[in-house]
Amino acid sequence: MPTQIEKLEAHTSHLLDAFLGLKERYALLHPMLFDADVVKHHGSEKRARGFKTLRHSLFLSCAQDIAKLSLDKDDRTPSIRRLVGALQDEHLQAELRERFAIWVVPSVEEEADPEIREALRRMELREQAERRAQFDEILASANAKFLALESDAALLGFLTIRDRVSAHTEVHLVADKYQFVDIGQLGIKWADLKRIVDLMQSLVEELGMLIRNAGFAWESLESQLARASAGFWQTN
Repeated sequence: MPTQIEKLEAHTSHLLDAFLGLKERYALLHPMLFDADVVKHHGSEKRARGFKTLRHSLFLSCAQDIAKLSLDKDDRTPSIRRLVGALQDEHLQAELRERFAIWVVPSVEEEADPEIREALRRMELREQAERRAQFDEILASANAKFLALESDAALLGFLTIRDRVSAHTEVHLVADKYQFVDIGQLGIKWADLKRIVDLMQSLVEELGMLIRNAGFAWESLESQLARASAGFWQTN
């Protein structure tokens, strides 16, 4: 049976994979919202209807993923909420902190000179203490960011879209007629998408460091996605 930490490591890895899928879809959606040339070239005349359909579908897909990856409570679903919640356990914190602090390095006992050996030991102990402090700083940052994320009005709007609009196609009875829920009434702006995705990325990165002691090449990913999106929407 996998240990609790092994389960958390697996969920953190799955969260990263799912978030990368969200990033890729948003990279295609972003020019449809903010690039005037893309909108003019692809979103007018005969292409207008297809453009609007694709934009709407990508928006709903991103909204669903934002809500799911941020706030899902299901034990089978990796989410930021579940991982941050698990990290509140003090015993788990202590174990992860030690894993974060103590790295496998060549044994100082192999050094023949006792003075050098003792100096190396003191250096390693000092670096371990610094890494323990760094772990606590990252954990405090992740906790604060999640509090900001879960109370964000835009995220609550995305949750409504996931629960009532795209997942169940909910309708209202308005003036004796049934109408679909108006996304425009949820208080979401186009710019909220990128802002929430960026905040999620920071949390995904910090959770990876805390639980898997692993980073990710975000700058390289951003460059790849920018090139892919630019190539897809090329207008000349």
